[in-house]
Amino acid sequence: MPGKAHAVAGSGVPQHGAIAFVGELASVAAVPWKNEGGQTRELCVEPPEADFASFIWRASVADVGSDADFSTFEGIDRTIVLLEGGGFTLHSEGRQVHDLAHCFAPYDFPGEQPIQVRMHGAPTLDFNLMVRREVAEGRVVMLDERNSRCLPSHSALLYVARGAACLSDEDGLQQALRAGQFARLQPGHRARMPDLLCAPGAVVVLVCIIPKQKEGQHM
Repeated sequence: MPGKAHAVAGSGVPQHGAIAFVGELASVAAVPWKNEGGQTRELCVEPPEADFASFIWRASVADVGSDADFSTFEGIDRTIVLLEGGGFTLHSEGRQVHDLAHCFAPYDFPGEQPIQVRMHGAPTLDFNLMVRREVAEGRVVMLDERNSRCLPSHSALLYVARGAACLSDEDGLQQALRAGQFARLQPGHRARMPDLLCAPGAVVVLVCIIPKQKEGQHM
């Protein structure tokens, strides 16, 4: 995987209140992995412009087209979610540790763990979250029309994986989102988190970042 995180603030449309900006996956430049086994598009990194040695959290969407090794990350907790494609198995130290065969089922693993990927067949698209363990806890929650709701206070990023959704704030302003679009949210902002309404058949990836009360860090 690439050795530097790339901020995408320039690809997003600035918003107001709890919605910092809205972006689109198709507008984010794809960066190849070092081993060329796939490519990744970064949705958000905090702090902005941080590299892999200094980020607090990082969210991206990756294309995986062949068997490959994942890079290891000391002190980082990772979550991966299959969005499209045939999926793959994850192996570590000669044994299979997980079968990522089903879409929209998050899988957590430590960044220190050496992982080799073996494809089931078709190329895949997957969502990835990395969080620095000593600073924060990350959670990936899958939402659909059954659990449309007011988003929790620690919501940080929302990505529409399928269908359409809409964010509505306390002033009645609405932000429509379609598949491939994402919204950077601002936990702790004085504005109330918006409500999320998912259209029938829609699937939304919600990232929550819960700080561990370490002074001097901004979530």
